[in-house]
Order: sequence, then C-alpha cells, then structure tokens
Amino acid sequence: MALFPMRSIKVPIVMGVIAVPLTIAVLVGWILVLVRNPGVSEQVATHTWLLVAGILSLAVILTVLVLFSVFLSREIRESQRQERFIDSVTHELKSPLAALKLFVETLDRRDLDPQQRSKVYRMMLEDIDRLGAFIDDVLQSSRVGYVGDRAFERVLIAELAERAADRVRQRHSVSAEQLRVSVEPAGLEVVSDPTGLETVLRNLLDNAVKYSDKDVSVVLRVERSRRDRVRFEVSDRGIGIPPEHLKRVFERFYRVPDEGVKLRRGTGLGLYVAATIVHNLGGRLAAASAGAGTGTTMRFELPPRALSPQGRTASAGPST
Repeated sequence: MALFPMRSIKVPIVMGVIAVPLTIAVLVGWILVLVRNPGVSEQVATHTWLLVAGILSLAVILTVLVLFSVFLSREIRESQRQERFIDSVTHELKSPLAALKLFVETLDRRDLDPQQRSKVYRMMLEDIDRLGAFIDDVLQSSRVGYVGDRAFERVLIAELAERAADRVRQRHSVSAEQLRVSVEPAGLEVVSDPTGLETVLRNLLDNAVKYSDKDVSVVLRVERSRRDRVRFEVSDRGIGIPPEHLKRVFERFYRVPDEGVKLRRGTGLGLYVAATIVHNLGGRLAAASAGAGTGTTMRFELPPRALSPQGRTASAGPST
C-alpha cells in the first residue's frame, strides 16, 4: 500500500500555475492604475518607498511560489521513487527466501536421490548469489556518492573486462558467444579505480543481459578514442529504451514504466550507481536507443590518466 496515497505531483504544479499568473496580474494591474490615473501617480510619488516595497514584495512572493512548486514536486517524485524501491526490495527479497525455504523442505525428504539433491544445492547457491548481488547493489548505492580516497592504479582493461563479463555470464547462465568482450588494442590500460570500474562494467553488462530477450547478444567494446581517451561501450539487442526516458534511467530508483521492464526484477539502482561512479572517475555515462525493441547502447569515456579525488594526478606512469 502506498505510504502517501493522497499525494499527487499535479497539486503543486496546479498551485504554481494559478498563483504565478495571479501575482503577475496584480503587479500589472497596479502599474496600469498608476499610469491611467495621474492623480494617484502624484500621490504615490510622494511615497516612492511604498511603491518599491510593494513591487519587491510581489517579486519575492512570486519567487517563493515558483520555488515552492519546484521543490515540492521534487519531493513528491522522490517519495514515489522510494515507494517503488520498497516494493522492488520486498519482491527481490521474498522471492529467493521463499525458494530457499522450499529447497530446504525438499532436502528434508529422505527419499531424494543424490542427483536431485545436487540439483537443489545448485539452485540454492544461485538464489544465495542473487541475494548477495542485490545486497551489494543496495550497499553500493548508499556509498556511491562518497568519493573518499579511491585506490587509483594502472589497470589492464582486458583482464578487468573479462572478469566482469565472467561474473555476469555465471549469474545469468549465458555463454561467451552471447556475451562477448572486445578490447583494442589488447594491452590497453588506464589509470583508474579498478574496483569502481569493474562495478560499472558489471552493472552495465548485467542490465544488458537482463533486458534482452531469449536470444541474448551483448557486446562490450573498449578502444582508444580521440584525444587519447578510452571509450567503453556496452550494446545489446534487447527491449530498448523509449527516447523520452534515456536521461531519466540514470536517476536513483527510476525504472521505465513499461511492461517489459516490470516483468524483470530490478530496483532502479544499477544505472544510478554506474553513472555516479563514472562521473567520479572523470567521465559521463550516456544511453542511446532508437526505441522499444531496438536494443540499447551504453557508453562512456575515461581519461588515460585519471585524477585522484584531491585533484592530483595518479602516481602511476602514462598508459601505453
């Protein structure tokens, strides 16, 4: 059940739409009265401070109304996102817990043959891994805004990319053909935070596989771009993103209101975490999609020599 069922984002917007024109009308009407009535103008002229104070007061009221509408709309939108997040968390936790309970009850049966018992164990491990990954996402989202003293070091991108891809392949049971990695040149390096960079790639690959149909085809490409930067690109042939949602998918708790998205588990944290980490590493994560059913491409670029949080260049040597 929603925490604030009566709240609506339309209320502050309507209030602002009504109040702002009214305030402007009062101000304009006051000016017209002064212009069309010279006698009144002469009287007001002797009290200029009153006229100025009135105009300033109306301006302040107008500003407050606009800010009130904007801030209240943001608060309501954030509240709605948190409600969706709580619903997602509840579902994400209850499903594997219910499955684990069923598995334990199954294992309690003495007539269970070794092959079936082994299969149940594997399924339990998969659910435990899924719970662990979900908890990692939540914890990462709570810490992602804090830069702190990141460990910047030389990173061989091919190794890091394959490591991230392997974890996603295991989690979703996809093959190396379905999730491919291409790094050119093979020895491409970057000075960055390896933990943060791997988290970004893992989140992007996980999303690409999760929002693909049965015929999974995901490619991670890394190459040197212009200005000696390193470009990362994750593309898929999945359900795609409508153009009007391309920027909003990086907001915390946001999920595209589409039936294809609702059918897949998620909390709206993965892309938020990835985008924030990329920003902290000196890049900007962007999404591209021609629309529903056309697949999605996520890309970002990083400088070969990343800066530390204090603004000092990392001590490692230049990349090759």
